[in-house]
Amino acid sequence: HEITQQPLSYDNLMQRLVADAAQFIRRNAEKPFLLVLSYLHVHTALFSSKDFAGKSKHGAYGDAVEEMDWSVGQILKVLDELKLANNTLIYFSSDQGAHVEEVTPKGEVHGGSNGIYKGGKANNWEGGIRVPGILRWPGVIQAGLEIDEPTSNMDVFPTVATLAGAPLPEDRIIDGRDLMPLLQGKTQHSDHEFLFHYCNFYLNAVRWRPRNSTSIWKAFFFTPKFSPEGANGCFSTHVCYCHGRSVSYHQPPLLFDISKDPTERNPVTPATEPRFQEVLDTMQQAVDRHTKTLKTVPNQLSLGNLVWKPWLQMCCSPSGL
Repeated sequence: HEITQQPLSYDNLMQRLVADAAQFIRRNAEKPFLLVLSYLHVHTALFSSKDFAGKSKHGAYGDAVEEMDWSVGQILKVLDELKLANNTLIYFSSDQGAHVEEVTPKGEVHGGSNGIYKGGKANNWEGGIRVPGILRWPGVIQAGLEIDEPTSNMDVFPTVATLAGAPLPEDRIIDGRDLMPLLQGKTQHSDHEFLFHYCNFYLNAVRWRPRNSTSIWKAFFFTPKFSPEGANGCFSTHVCYCHGRSVSYHQPPLLFDISKDPTERNPVTPATEPRFQEVLDTMQQAVDRHTKTLKTVPNQLSLGNLVWKPWLQMCCSPSGL
């Protein structure tokens, strides 16, 4: 609730974040704590401190990755020093896939790589939403365990709440699921039979993990039009949009079996999949159930919320900051 720096300076920002996080852990070492450390690395505009700038073989992006890697190590060292490692769940993840369109005029990639996966940030191809999820809890989660099941960053909330012994709210739909049964091997399947992928407020795609099958079905109602033609992103607009002429609508929906085709290159058809219509019908029924749970909420982008309020702006408040 305090402005700690004005104007904002990137100088040694990572070091300052790490120092603040370490201080927080030390202050709360004798009681349960929740530390959420949201990095500015590796979001653009890229930056690194002098200890890391120009050191990586992968340019500015690599420098930022290495500095973030260093900072994670510093947090782990504090936990080890305080002998908290065996009693602390660590969850490292990303909010989205790499921004494939983030390329400098010199051709240097500043948005990372999504490997074999199609698309990237701001769309629901696997490259946009399949992100790393790395967890550590010695003695509780088996070391080296790999889980290839659909989960969501929304699962962090119910997982942490359950571990803390806190009841979940009962006055709303909670979309996340407790991850611990999956992480501890008590179940082999994600609690998410269906996941719903939105592009802004438009329902874009649905994922179905049947209980009695190895398939993971994913159906697209519309897909972004990549540009230029043949590209793996929307380079002409720098990011893909979610409506109008920027997308292609599909009827019937575009259907993939992600378990066999994670690169989403070969949609299945009635000719190649005997259960094609049955699968789509089941997914549509799930969509219908899902949409019935949605409630109208205040518009955060209404005119009243968007209009300039000088008294709320950090850089221009009447107090002279």
